This record gives sequence, C-alpha cells and structure tokens, in this order.
Amino acid sequence: MPEGPNMTEDHHMMNGEQAIILQELCDLTGHPFSDQMTSDRADEMIARLSRQVEDRTGQD
Repeated sequence: MPEGPNMTEDHHMMNGEQAIILQELCDLTGHPFSDQMTSDRADEMIARLSRQVEDRTGQD
C-alpha cells in the first residue's frame, strides 16, 4: 500500500474545549463557526481570531 505525505499526518477532529473557544471567538468576530475541522486547523483559526480580537481591543 503506497504511503503518501497525507497518510502520516495527524488528522484528529477538534476537541470540545477547542470548539467552545472557537465558537466564542467566532461570535466576537462575526466569523462563521464550523465544528467540522481538524484539531490543527482549529488551533490555527483560534490563534488568528484571537489576534483579531486583540487588535480590536487595542484600538478601543
């Protein structure tokens, strides 16, 4: 069986804690929320949306 780069990557779905944080950040930023993403993708989005919230807070 051939093994490509995607065969060895970790593709676990996000956990409940990530989903709660992401949903709160989506509510704050207006970004659409989806619970159908990998844990790594959720971490990336949490970091990006957190920066957006921090930037908005810093401008007030």
